[in-house]
Amino acid sequence: MQKFLYFCDLIDKKSALMPIKERNRSIDILRAIAIVLVVLGHSFPIPGCEWWQSHFSAGSYRMALFLFISGYLFRDIEWSDLPSFVWRKTKNLVFPLIGWNIVYAGIVSIINFRHPVNYLPSTEQVWNMHDLFIEPFITGHQYLLNLATWFVGLLYFAILLYGLIHLLSKRLPAWGVLILYTIVAAVGLYCNSLQLEGKGWLVVERILFALYFIQLGKCFRIYFEPLLKAKHLWWTMLLLLGAWCAVVYGTAKTYLWAFMNFSGAIVRPIVAGTLGCLFWMVACKLIALLIPKNGIETAIGNGTWSIMTNHLLVRFLFCWIFVHFWGNETMQYGFQNDFWFFPRSPKFLSGYTLLYLLSITLEVSLPVLWQIYFDRFKARLARLRH
Repeated sequence: MQKFLYFCDLIDKKSALMPIKERNRSIDILRAIAIVLVVLGHSFPIPGCEWWQSHFSAGSYRMALFLFISGYLFRDIEWSDLPSFVWRKTKNLVFPLIGWNIVYAGIVSIINFRHPVNYLPSTEQVWNMHDLFIEPFITGHQYLLNLATWFVGLLYFAILLYGLIHLLSKRLPAWGVLILYTIVAAVGLYCNSLQLEGKGWLVVERILFALYFIQLGKCFRIYFEPLLKAKHLWWTMLLLLGAWCAVVYGTAKTYLWAFMNFSGAIVRPIVAGTLGCLFWMVACKLIALLIPKNGIETAIGNGTWSIMTNHLLVRFLFCWIFVHFWGNETMQYGFQNDFWFFPRSPKFLSGYTLLYLLSITLEVSLPVLWQIYFDRFKARLARLRH
């Protein structure tokens, strides 16, 4: 036992100091898969996959994947200058979140003026300090069209708290910290099962649950990845998939990260999220070996922020155009009263599967194109300054 602990501690110290030599393609693929799963998660039901979605919910792990990636990429050297790190995270997460929230306040106001619908807040409710600057870090659902950005506030608080705890626990091996975070996650889920009132509890419960998956990503890189050979990828992936299916079977309605809706479960959300993250990480390593590099996964991975922020706006505009030009009275009524009208429309919408695929494609590709051209614009401005 002492030899095992010494071995783990030795790996931990070496890996913590190891620099990132080159871009990790499997992480790019994992980012792309995670954000596509988010888009699909807002598009229930997927044509032809109703049974699978009803019994094997991707909600058990899709948000955990982003936290897992953050932990995988976490390096001690980032915290050598704590104020600089905090400022960088604030600049990259908080400022864009607030900026886009203000943009969406304007978008909702324009929609209310031109083509009002019943599920968006009124213009009088939009322009207030709470919804503009505070609510994005609590529920994040204040304007509906950018509701997916609730995760950004969670990521910001979780990664800062994770880093601070890391500074205090440097002497502990990574596996020991993972055990600690497992207990913390269980405490968060237990608090959630008590249905404590107040939005502040929602924020706390989210963070306590999230810390575990950040550490899981770090432990995967330190302990599991060095032992994972290419010839083992297939059977490891199948083993993890089978275990995950056994854990989450029939739990589609119990996993909603945004509101910590786990139906009182404490152990199963941790196990299901762990197996889901490990399965997709192994699967992405296999994909990186089998499929030649083409840049698509990098473009989608780099556009994660843009897709998360804008994909529901793209869907709203797509549905509005379709209903406005080709829809009948029933469709117009559905769109007017239910934002999720389109995903719930296969019964009376001809050509639904084709339209569904077109909508999903646009929800991913248009934000990615926006991000590509915006990055080029920023690069051009930077060159002009120099």
